[in-house]
Amino acid sequence: MKMKNPFFEKYAKTITAVYILIFLLRVIETALVTYNYGFDNKIVVSECFGLFMDVFGVSVLIIAYGIISFLLSKFKSNVLRVVNITLLVVLTLISLSAIIYFAYRLNLLDIFLYQYSIREILFTVTTFPINIFQITMGFVIILVVLLFAWLIDKIRFNRVYLKLLYSFVLVSLPLFFLFNRLWGSNLDEYSLNKPFYFVEESIKYALKLEKDVTVDTEKFRELYPEKEFINDNYPLVHRAKRENELGKYFNKFTTKPNIVILIVEGLNDDFIHEYKGSRLMPFLSQLKDSGLYWERCFTLGERSFAVVPSVLGGLPYGDKGFTQQKRVPRHLSLVSILNANDYYTSFYYGLGAWFYSKSRFFRYNNIDLIFDKSRFSDSYSKIIVGEDKFFWGYNDRDLFRQSLEVIDTLKQSPRLDIYFTGTSHSPFAIEDEDYYDSQLKQLVRQPYEEFYQTHSTYLKSLLFVDDALKEYFNEYKKREDYENTVFIITGDHPMTELPIKNSLKRYHVPLLIFSDKLNEPQSFTNIVSHLDISEALLSFLQDYLIHIPAISTSLGGQLICNENKSHKNIAFMNENREVIDFLSGDYYLSGDKLYYVDSLLNIEEIEDTLIKSNFEEKLNVFRNMSLYVTREDRIISKEDYSKELGIDEEW
Repeated sequence: MKMKNPFFEKYAKTITAVYILIFLLRVIETALVTYNYGFDNKIVVSECFGLFMDVFGVSVLIIAYGIISFLLSKFKSNVLRVVNITLLVVLTLISLSAIIYFAYRLNLLDIFLYQYSIREILFTVTTFPINIFQITMGFVIILVVLLFAWLIDKIRFNRVYLKLLYSFVLVSLPLFFLFNRLWGSNLDEYSLNKPFYFVEESIKYALKLEKDVTVDTEKFRELYPEKEFINDNYPLVHRAKRENELGKYFNKFTTKPNIVILIVEGLNDDFIHEYKGSRLMPFLSQLKDSGLYWERCFTLGERSFAVVPSVLGGLPYGDKGFTQQKRVPRHLSLVSILNANDYYTSFYYGLGAWFYSKSRFFRYNNIDLIFDKSRFSDSYSKIIVGEDKFFWGYNDRDLFRQSLEVIDTLKQSPRLDIYFTGTSHSPFAIEDEDYYDSQLKQLVRQPYEEFYQTHSTYLKSLLFVDDALKEYFNEYKKREDYENTVFIITGDHPMTELPIKNSLKRYHVPLLIFSDKLNEPQSFTNIVSHLDISEALLSFLQDYLIHIPAISTSLGGQLICNENKSHKNIAFMNENREVIDFLSGDYYLSGDKLYYVDSLLNIEEIEDTLIKSNFEEKLNVFRNMSLYVTREDRIISKEDYSKELGIDEEW
């Protein structure tokens, strides 16, 4: 290889800068992960293996960009230098963002970023618990890159170095494909190159065109053999079969009961049992034993976008989640139905109700009151985060206290009160942190000392939330309407900052129903989901309601099922808004893998092409119908909507 052409020497400087950047990024990634989660030999080995693959894999980028650089070299020399430095800085910023995100979540940054509005992204970023150490390391590496990019132009490389460098690049290309074929399957989330993964997934997302969906109504209806579907133009519409299975566990209410729905941020079902040797949420654990408890309840989404429409309406998911549609499809919900039955309906949230379009959903359903952070009394302390002093919201204790003050000023009965907590979410801001530090230390058990230390921020937030719920119930007991109130408690999704046992457990949340009118506690082992809650509540309330819909569009059913009934078919939407996970009976399809599920929700990968192909077909049928009815506004007709709510509305 001749090296007389000055381009080769100049480009050698770019190549050298890229190799140094690759090394620095791996060092900072390993340092951040170790800083956040503690030292682990396996993680360091994985990161070193990742660096090995990075060094060979970057040859693809070097050769591809080399061709572009050669063409740019025909212009003035400054043009190529500016382009090189700009790309180097942009690559560094993308890399740091992907690495810091991974170091915080231990999840790879991918297309889920494109499923959020700019406002939601900025809100999420402001709550990231990035500390001075991480910020400092980020600035240091950027300065090093900029300094090196400026200095390297002054360095002279001899012919031996140039030959060795280019020879290594050329040899690296076939070796990378060979190594990837031999060991590519061994790349775990630590080994994978975070920025390259993000860019690759982004390109795939950009090239993915929105396709027309083909619906198969008959096959869709086979997923729900218990439903009597009655309208081909609106495929979800079916006759409402209201079997009041919950009623036998309650003493009679003399008036319409109040309904309180508490959606607890990040509430994993594991948290209300012994967790890592201790009880992190003793109050909820006790409430579980005193009320009705479903051991195997699932949320329908890996993030919070799914919970509100699922719990309140059993609604389909659409492209990005029901509330994220460009246009809200016509639909029924527990809010609109109870509102039509003279219930005062309200939503209480310590953050901004615009997040995940919650306010949009509630306004559509004619809710009487949306009470979020913008309406709190000045007597409560705002939570301010970040250097820009961002007003995040209020903690859960203040949320409950404020809500009870508001309720005292409202029409007292009957009511539907919906809460969405936020303390067990980044930035995990709590009051009395010293107190909860001491409480957590008392809970530490062998051999989990390192786990408690590493994850103390998140665990303390759970202690705080449990205390806030305990105080809320204690205050509610003093109210005259306590014995006339039914409480439903569930989680939006398991806390993503803590390790989750397997891919199915990403959706496993508790479901509790409690009331002073309960005549006996009971635990249930049948599989249920958030989709079942609204229909079960309407069946329970039917004797107290005047305008009870004769039809339903809910994807859910009942919460209590006898053994003769068929398995529920449950499709999940992951954080990337992909519907690729499906549970039915003892089997679970996740992406392209099929698992057997035991009674404790442990999963074991199996090979069964018949079951797998059957699940893939069912999932595709569900996904297409979910897209169709939300995109085309085919959930319920104008006439049925008005009729079932007892309203005369012009459209």
